[in-house]
Amino acid sequence: MQHHSHRRSFVRLTILVSCISFSTLILLGLALFLPRWSSGLHLLPGWGAWLAIALVVVGLVMIGAFTGLVAIGGFVVLHRDSCEERGVPYVPVRPRERIIGPTMAAFRRMLNRGAKLLPGEVAEVRSLPEILATLDERGCLEGLPFMPEMAAYCGHRFPVQRRVDKVWEYAHRTGLRRVHNAVLLNAMRCDGQSHGECQAACQLIWKEAWLRPPATNGPHAFGSSRQLDLGAHTHVTVDGGRRYVCQMTEIERASTQLPPRDLSHYWRDLMGGNIRLVPLLVVLSIRLFNGTQWRLGGALWPVLRPRDSDSSPHQDLGLQPGQLVRVKSKHAIELTLNRSLRNRGLEFGTDMLFCCGGSYRVAARVNRIVHEGSGELLLLKTGSILLEGANANGGTVLTPQNEFFFWREIWLDPQPSATETDQGSIR
Repeated sequence: MQHHSHRRSFVRLTILVSCISFSTLILLGLALFLPRWSSGLHLLPGWGAWLAIALVVVGLVMIGAFTGLVAIGGFVVLHRDSCEERGVPYVPVRPRERIIGPTMAAFRRMLNRGAKLLPGEVAEVRSLPEILATLDERGCLEGLPFMPEMAAYCGHRFPVQRRVDKVWEYAHRTGLRRVHNAVLLNAMRCDGQSHGECQAACQLIWKEAWLRPPATNGPHAFGSSRQLDLGAHTHVTVDGGRRYVCQMTEIERASTQLPPRDLSHYWRDLMGGNIRLVPLLVVLSIRLFNGTQWRLGGALWPVLRPRDSDSSPHQDLGLQPGQLVRVKSKHAIELTLNRSLRNRGLEFGTDMLFCCGGSYRVAARVNRIVHEGSGELLLLKTGSILLEGANANGGTVLTPQNEFFFWREIWLDPQPSATETDQGSIR
């Protein structure tokens, strides 16, 4: 019964705001008769009637828009909560980005050759001498390092996946931060070769100064090349130990704090093509729904109920890259979490719930990563699993970071391959 108490709270608020929204529509219709009614009774002059109706309509529209969005959020939350209860994934079918085609991209460049890169446009990575000319003595541009792992992509062309106008800083818990003039390129991930063979496979962030439209074949945009040893800036010595420096360890330096109440980043997401209108409205409606629930003392979505324990179980399945697995249901994963929502130190983030019940292939096993806060290379006692296509979705703040989720093997069920299934049916 306890498992469904939060759902009753969701249903109550959804019904309430739906009724208010419907009532608001009726009142808007009645407001159209206000001038005729007031003139018949001679209560207001003509201009007064129109002023009154304008004020009433504006107020009703604001109430209707708010309650309508909360109601939409309620229906979305109820659907997703139902999927979580049944162990069914709700991964979006369409990409959240508004991808522009080559014709529109060429038209934009014809109108403004210096326009910011948008998702779907093709960008060419500048030559290494050009990029080195943009870097400071630390090998950074506006605080963001250009790493040796990125040099191999110089001169090649890649489609832009998203703009990076904001990031969520985890290591120092400073939250949402503003970034300028940066993008992600499709499938461009760090291989960690110059950072202790880190296996986190973070997606590389590219400053627009390091890129150019493919049609640009003129002279170098920057001065003469300079000598800069990128490898020398990948680590520092602290208390006699090596600490690595990468884009993730320097993300706080490469960004500025965004005020919690500043919602302009959603507008930049929409205008920059990082999000289409419908997914944006869904995200905003969920935030408004949770905000209303919080003010009324109701349950917030998503709901996770871990075990009341400080310990957590462990399972080693020996999963290998390429193997097909199924993510367990939410309730099965709850049984593996301690009261801090962790399994042997690894947190199960609520954004990972949308993968529950889905099937994915193992991308890699992770046993060593660079800690984003300290830069220390950590050798993990309990390895983690990366899954192809199971990436961070940005939550309700829509951060563009496309990092892999880290999975414990106890959260996964191995699935037979197509060959094994065929052999089993033959037998």
